[in-house]
Amino acid sequence: MTTPHRPDAPDWITYPIRAIALIVVFPFRLLWELGVLVNRFVLVPVGRALGWLLRTFLVVPLLWLLRQLLQWILLPLWHALRWAVAALVTGVAWVLRMLLRWLLRPIAMAIVWLLTPVLRAIYNWVLAPIGHALAWLLVALYRWVLTPIGHAVVWAVHASYRWILRPIGLAIAWTVRAVYHGVLVPIGRAIAWASLMIYRFVLRPLGIAIRFTWHYTVGAVFRGIAAAGRWLSDEVFRPVGRAIRTTFDL
Repeated sequence: MTTPHRPDAPDWITYPIRAIALIVVFPFRLLWELGVLVNRFVLVPVGRALGWLLRTFLVVPLLWLLRQLLQWILLPLWHALRWAVAALVTGVAWVLRMLLRWLLRPIAMAIVWLLTPVLRAIYNWVLAPIGHALAWLLVALYRWVLTPIGHAVVWAVHASYRWILRPIGLAIAWTVRAVYHGVLVPIGRAIAWASLMIYRFVLRPLGIAIRFTWHYTVGAVFRGIAAAGRWLSDEVFRPVGRAIRTTFDL
């Protein structure tokens, strides 16, 4: 496969472009190559040398100093501080325990020993009599007030039911039963007998008469009209229609 032949540009375009490339592009190219060489043979070795110097004479000594400071100063100070705090806490706990055992506990026992007779006297001569009085008052209230009132209420309810509500209920029940058997049942039977008599001797004969009258009067007229219509249709309208179709060849 051959590449197509591109025609050469005219000289009046080629020479100015080559001149511009020689004047502008070539110096920049030289500077770029010079920068690459300076970076490769000057900056990189100098940077490595500076890095080695910094690491050797600055970073390593600083790390060594920090390790020594941590090992010989900070860690001992931390252990000493922790031991001092533990000792302080232990001392405070011992002091509090001693105060509780030899000061606060005896004081509390002395206060209890001093207040026990007073509290016992208050209970025996004040609280106990007040409690007994309240208990006696409650028992007396229950026995002489609440119990009689309860018995009275129960007796009143029982008496009201026995002598008022039950007789009234029995009277109402007897009245209802008497009204039902003495009034409503006879009225119902009379209405049923009257309805049966009206149906048997009035409505049924009237219906039979109406049906008979309708059949032989209005019904006969309608049947006559229907028969006349059928005769007109069969004997008049159809022959006339056939004659008209025949005549006009429809």
